[in-house]
Amino acid sequence: MPLTTGPIENTGNQPANATSVRVKILNLSGGLLTGVVRVFRLNGSRRLLSTTPFAAIANGSTFVTPGVGGAAQYEVEIVPNQNGGIYSVYGRTASGVIITAQRFVNSELTQIL
Repeated sequence: MPLTTGPIENTGNQPANATSVRVKILNLSGGLLTGVVRVFRLNGSRRLLSTTPFAAIANGSTFVTPGVGGAAQYEVEIVPNQNGGIYSVYGRTASGVIITAQRFVNSELTQIL
């Protein structure tokens, strides 16, 4: 079940705009959870910036940190190979500071049909 953040505005953030996004993956299943995280630039038209694979062991966690390419607006999609994952997404500044206004917990992600 793919999930999306929906559009994220990346201008006027404190302390700075995002240069990357941290996606945390928690695997609550009994097997390996794999998938990809896709980042799209939304400045005028939707354009794929990156596809980053992930793999989380059974009852384990991992994270990936793809860049957002200086996009003024972006979207993050999480595409797992199976159910059993819980995810969070955080925009990060160039110095690695989390941007609170760009924080999405699992319940705030939208399922893509």
